[in-house]
Amino acid sequence: MNSTPPGWMSHIIKPLTGPDDPELQTTLEEGLEQIAAEDVLVIADGLIHKHEQFRERLGSPEQVEGLGEEDWAWIATHVTSARRHGEALKAHLRERDVRPAVRSLLFGQRPVAERVANFVAEVEIQDRRLALELATGLLHYTQPENHWLWTRWLWDVKTHTGILPLLAGSVRNLVANDVAQGYVNVGSVTAMSMRFAEGTGLLTPELLEHPQRRHFAADAFLACAYCIYLYGITSWRLSREFHRLLPPLPKLARRLLGIRT
Repeated sequence: MNSTPPGWMSHIIKPLTGPDDPELQTTLEEGLEQIAAEDVLVIADGLIHKHEQFRERLGSPEQVEGLGEEDWAWIATHVTSARRHGEALKAHLRERDVRPAVRSLLFGQRPVAERVANFVAEVEIQDRRLALELATGLLHYTQPENHWLWTRWLWDVKTHTGILPLLAGSVRNLVANDVAQGYVNVGSVTAMSMRFAEGTGLLTPELLEHPQRRHFAADAFLACAYCIYLYGITSWRLSREFHRLLPPLPKLARRLLGIRT
């Protein structure tokens, strides 16, 4: 399976690109200069609303126990960025009762990395990336101050691609022998990647000093960076045809983060 985002054909992507691409740093820096700080705030506000919706459904063990088919369909849609991934997750959640696994994930007493690994094993989703997106989406959007995302556009464990190894310059600090260590690694590299963000002017006081927005600063910035990366590696770079093919950056970033409103 390739790492091309939903809706775009792989033939428009350069065959060789990654942390060693000499044009990558320039592409990201030039592209991020074209993003307005207000766009990042809008994305963060969308994630705040999403967090509130998750808390309404998953704020207590009792709420988890009462989840119905419509709730699971909503969750599947909002922890994935591609429609086909959301549909695959919906199908799995219709066939399997994952409420015990969700309760242990969100309210268990064991270290969170162990809970993520146990959840991935218990839900038995064939594509581990989808299980990770569900697990970390549930954690991050209910408790964003304590937990982080692990999506395939951040770090794809199958293809070894994503924005995190690009910003880190290698995959060395992301590769792990097990899910628990992988989750820890993704959190560490996510934090390190924000050093790249410091010089962009996008980490404004309105973002970092806001009691809720600050929890989603990394999500918003990394989604924007990944969008710039997508723009930069297409063979139709900055052409009119290209802009007709892909949505504008704020919309694309919102799609990556599963913001549907």
